Amino acid sequence: MAGEIEDVDESIATGVGLYALSDATLHDAAKAAGVTSWELEEAIVDAGLGEAFGIDGEADVPAEIDRLLDEQL
Repeated sequence: MAGEIEDVDESIATGVGLYALSDATLHDAAKAAGVTSWELEEAIVDAGLGEAFGIDGEADVPAEIDRLLDEQL
């Protein structure tokens, strides 16, 4: 493919683009790109973009689940 960049996972790049440039959630962007939410989140954090996207790579998963459940009540 013309303009191909080495060592870039095209699926991850697509997911990051969808998440950054649309109103897609992380989950929806990952699903559309054919990767998992965790893969996409990890790639964003590894690229140093976690803060810009509001993603905490060291998040406390149980606390986050509790917070989300509380929001639903």
